[in-house]
Order: sequence, then structure tokens, then C-alpha cells
Amino acid sequence: MKNLWQGLRIVLEVIGVIALVWGGSVLFLRHMFKDFAGGNCTDTEQRILESPDGKHSVKSFHRVCGDDKHAWDFIYLSTGNPNPGYEYTPVVTVKDVAPGETSITWDGSSQVSVKYPASAEIGDAYAKVLDIRVVLNPSLPQAPSGK
Repeated sequence: MKNLWQGLRIVLEVIGVIALVWGGSVLFLRHMFKDFAGGNCTDTEQRILESPDGKHSVKSFHRVCGDDKHAWDFIYLSTGNPNPGYEYTPVVTVKDVAPGETSITWDGSSQVSVKYPASAEIGDAYAKVLDIRVVLNPSLPQAPSGK
């Protein structure tokens, strides 16, 4: 009878360890990916701007995740592909910006300028996409007026 209780105790201890490891792993993964896209993030479409010749457009989205400490602007260029999910391709990602701090302008039909605060961090960026040149223009902070 003593061996039965010892065997049962060992089985229960093993089950307990497995439960603790599994539960801890789930909590750890939830914490690591809580602000991952689609988790605790909100996307807002800021703007769509057509090229002067009407062949392309740029689209920008602003994404905020978690406690507003993680904010990005994602800028995409139209591809001309009508298949869902392939209509736009990434051009540049600007991190640590507030809504409206990033602006996009067409400089003719084959060049897009992206203006953003100098304090922002640039993630993925492409110099040329689909024969459209991409120019990045960090803006310096405004000097306080001496009145």
C-alpha cells in the first residue's frame, strides 16, 4: 500500500510540474506578444494620395499599440494588382510618431517624399519601389521663438 501512495505522489508531482511549466509558458507568451499586430493595436487610415499622372497612389496608416508608447506610420504604394492583399506594397515604416506627424507628397509622377520628425526611427525603407523613387526627409524640431 505504501508503494501505491508513493507512486501516486510521484505521478501527481509530475502532473503539477507539467501544469506549472505550461501555465508559465502561456503567460510568458501572452506578455511577449500582447502588443503584436492584431493584439492590442488600433489602425487608422490617415490618407490616400494619388500621383499626378493617376497611375499610383500612396496610402498611410497610423498604428498605436498598448499604452500609446508604441506608434508607427506605415506607408504603402499601390501596385496595380487587383488581387486582394496585393494592391499595395510597403514603402517605409516610421516609428515613434504621433498621428499626423508624417506627411507624404508627390514630387512629380515618379517620386514620393516622406517627411517625418527627426526624432522618429525609420524601420523598413525602400529607395525605389515599382519605378517610384522614395525620398526621406527628416524635419528638424522648430527652434523656440525668442519673444
